Amino acid sequence: MYQVLARKWRPQTFEEVVGQEPITVTLQNALAQGRVAHAFLFSGSRGVGKTSVARIMAKALNCQHGPTPHPCNECQPCREITAGSSLDVLEIDGASNRGIDEVRDLREKIKYAPVQGHYKVYIIDEVHMLTKEAFNALLKTLEEPPGHAVFILATTEPHKVPATILSRCQRYDFRRIPTTRIQEHLERLVKQEGWKIDPEGLALVAREAEGSMRDAQGFLDQVVTFGGNAVSVQEIARILGVTDRGALLTAARAVVERQGPALLTLIDDLYNQGHDLKRFYLDLLTYFRHLLLAGLHPEARHLAPVADSEWEELTRLARQVPALHLHNLLSVLLQGEEELRRAAQPRLALEVLLLRLVHLEPLMPVKEWLKRLENLEQRLGKDVHRTESQLPATDPAAGDRENGAGPSRLEGIGAEDLADTWRAFLAYLQKEEGGPLAAKLAHSELAKISGHCLYIKGGRAWTLRAVGQEARLEKLVQAFFGPQYTFSLELPENKAGKRSETGAPKPLSKADLKQQALEIFGGRWLDAGREEEK
Repeated sequence: MYQVLARKWRPQTFEEVVGQEPITVTLQNALAQGRVAHAFLFSGSRGVGKTSVARIMAKALNCQHGPTPHPCNECQPCREITAGSSLDVLEIDGASNRGIDEVRDLREKIKYAPVQGHYKVYIIDEVHMLTKEAFNALLKTLEEPPGHAVFILATTEPHKVPATILSRCQRYDFRRIPTTRIQEHLERLVKQEGWKIDPEGLALVAREAEGSMRDAQGFLDQVVTFGGNAVSVQEIARILGVTDRGALLTAARAVVERQGPALLTLIDDLYNQGHDLKRFYLDLLTYFRHLLLAGLHPEARHLAPVADSEWEELTRLARQVPALHLHNLLSVLLQGEEELRRAAQPRLALEVLLLRLVHLEPLMPVKEWLKRLENLEQRLGKDVHRTESQLPATDPAAGDRENGAGPSRLEGIGAEDLADTWRAFLAYLQKEEGGPLAAKLAHSELAKISGHCLYIKGGRAWTLRAVGQEARLEKLVQAFFGPQYTFSLELPENKAGKRSETGAPKPLSKADLKQQALEIFGGRWLDAGREEEK
């Protein structure tokens, strides 16, 4: 009868167990030193060797040459345990024997001595499936079992095992097997079976196993059944439903080079070929993770379980994009995973998400922004210095500050000097205050200077009267021109309003008030229709 690879190549000694050396070495030392505990808890994900190590431990305890860290696999107890027919080793499925009655039966049978070996070994798989009552019934036996009894509990969900059970066991956490170790094991297996499979194909099988040796051997069984003794990488990808690496490279290149049409064409091809688009998205997410590694840490080759040729391609592509932009692309992909998972139309959602990547603008590093700001400040400082140097010899501020001759020197100056003086003041204003005040005076002009008064007109200067910034402007004028100077804001002709015969200004109409409000505060009037109805 045909045996699947996972059963045919099940490890029979501690040395054959792949990727769990810390655990196997500890158990071997315990056997060699005679320090074997009466209860063990093996926890870890599927296919990492929990049950296999439990059986090897049972053979090590009951071998005719034991207890020994190196069971012979030739004596009758070893052969019976390997075949699953030993009366001294009981394997119990916790999922189907989870009640209190089964545990009571176990408590009755545990009193009897071993039939042939040195110990009676109870292997309870998926122990977390036992009921609360069954766990309670097991407590006393687990704490003080007979000297000839050893319990080995195995579970994929140790957090569901009561703390009272955990405290009575020596716990060993089995880790996921590294992808490289799985690939190396598959290469040895393929060589011994006489098959010809490309190493890149085996690497793909190892990646898909996600740390499970049993899954990897199961996938390899499928591959050989489909393609015989020689299978290509493309065939393996198709069998396992994995996105072709060429398609992932095309998608990544389209994102990096901002080629939206190429990306949409690729999605259309994948859809028509029957690919799972959600699976493609997850594969692309992993691909961009490798791309980020190639861009940030080219020496971190060991962190990306890909073929050498693919790593070289990733490195070349990563050089075209700033590392910060790669990080941003990966962040957007991560955020879109949940969005795609919940989407009623995966194709449309995938197209939107990937086009979002295409149109994502690269972020500028903070250091670059700071450098640009420093350059801008330097240019502004030079402009202010240049403008002040262009003032007439009778510098108003200097005259007031040094010899008090400002008024006589400012009054009666020509239009060109007025313009230069005003530009110097605006530069001073921008440096000292900036913000709204400088913006409102940006397009204004100095009409004249008369009697220590600056007449300002044009632009939005007149709005300062409405928003209450006159006091602030007066302080800046006096600081620049001299303490005796003041100013006057001239209202534009179309804002002055009509005056009555007595000279008093007439009240502004609602329309004028609205218009002035809009000019002062900006925006637009939303409910004008309702006002007119009223």
